[in-house]
Amino acid sequence: MMPHHDMPVICHPDRGFLRVSGPDSAAFLQSILTANIDTIAVGACRASALLTPQGRVLIDMMVYRLAADHIVLQCDMARRDDLFTRLRQYRLRRPVDMAVDNTLILGHYFGETPPTAVPGTLVFTDPRDPLLGVHILADDHLCLTRLADTNHTIDGLDMAGASIDRWHVRRIAAGVPEGPVDLVPERALMLEAGLDQLGAVDFHKGCYIGQEVTARTHYRGLVKRRLVPIKVQTDIPAVGSEITLDGRIIGTSRSSAPLTGLDGSADSLCLGLLKLEDIHLIDRHVIDGASSGAGAITVGGLPAQLAIPSWMRPLPNAKGRSPA
Repeated sequence: MMPHHDMPVICHPDRGFLRVSGPDSAAFLQSILTANIDTIAVGACRASALLTPQGRVLIDMMVYRLAADHIVLQCDMARRDDLFTRLRQYRLRRPVDMAVDNTLILGHYFGETPPTAVPGTLVFTDPRDPLLGVHILADDHLCLTRLADTNHTIDGLDMAGASIDRWHVRRIAAGVPEGPVDLVPERALMLEAGLDQLGAVDFHKGCYIGQEVTARTHYRGLVKRRLVPIKVQTDIPAVGSEITLDGRIIGTSRSSAPLTGLDGSADSLCLGLLKLEDIHLIDRHVIDGASSGAGAITVGGLPAQLAIPSWMRPLPNAKGRSPA
């Protein structure tokens, strides 16, 4: 963990927000989104997604519960208007109000003690992994600045574009996907991204869009691939870089960030969607010591190695079923 004096509040660019309110707001979202909205406490947040009827991810998001009947949805800015349009189509005549919020700001902070909120801000602990710290919803940049100034252990507000790498390297290290680069719309599957283990889907809450396919994939053990973190030497791979195993292409990279934002090294991290059989093959070579050079992986031609977080293990076997 980085020391407090190197811990600014980081402003997350390109985040879009929707406000959903009214007496039926929670029940409305419960019937559409993958997460269990009913069990999100006021003042808490949770990952979720809107799926196609075929169970593919359309839009991933964070759900913040401000009050029993007031919920904020946060997603990639490029997907916000599509999310608003789709939710409005499903609303029909339900007593639910929806509005795009063009002023709300998202901040991140990774210190050991969460910051104290000030007027115009709300602080939420990210439940997915301790690496991800807290999310700060602020009414505007001034409120976020005031929070940073009020919490004297925090080193100001960092608005520099490169600073968001501090967030991305932490979420990639934790194996947490974000946005359409990691979860390609209408192609990505929740269970391939491990979103079921991150609380973004509930298999006991009842119906939601795409539930039948998602539940069948879960209960029949049909997952064939996993989105996993990969540590890459010396450089940041471009999105779509080829991932190879012993010279054989086994996938392409997704989002990436420099490790200078986490441990000061010159290496980087990226996410890659790989077949489970290839992941297990790489694991076996690592256990055997790879003395012959077998099991070598590269990303964009650069030497690399798997950096799978503990929550992902044990991985399902190569046939897609969880080990006994």
